[in-house]
Amino acid sequence: MNRENSGFVFLMDCADIGEAQVIKSFLESQGFHPRVRDEQTRSVAPHLGNLLGKLTLEIPEHEYMDASQTLESRERPRLQVAPETSSDDTQALAKKALWNAILGCVFIPLICNFYSMVLGYRVLRTEVPLSAKSRNRLLWAILFNSIAFYIWLTIGPKFFTNLL
Repeated sequence: MNRENSGFVFLMDCADIGEAQVIKSFLESQGFHPRVRDEQTRSVAPHLGNLLGKLTLEIPEHEYMDASQTLESRERPRLQVAPETSSDDTQALAKKALWNAILGCVFIPLICNFYSMVLGYRVLRTEVPLSAKSRNRLLWAILFNSIAFYIWLTIGPKFFTNLL
């Protein structure tokens, strides 16, 4: 085993030399001893950067946990808070989806059914977890949409050819 590599473990991959140097200098300022694998090769022969792949930042094994926690504490949260929507709003959307599915069975085929599916998707995307009322309305909407698609896609063409 190479003596230079002993005791160092993988900490993270960096996109480019600039990012690696910033993170390395931050960790050094916190009292850690990181290194960038192949840093000298990339600085002397930058045209080999694509051949070498990603830059790997390594840290001594005994510093790994502390360095990881330090980097995580400095990282900005990536999660975004969803806009506040009340359960009543999504239940109203679920009700609208159900009524569009019923209308799609009876009066306006396919258009109402597609709109019902879009509304159902919006409810599923917004309300987590689903309330019992929304879940029941969406299940009924799925049932009516299935019936409408079956009727209008099997019997509908025959109906329209006989009508014309």
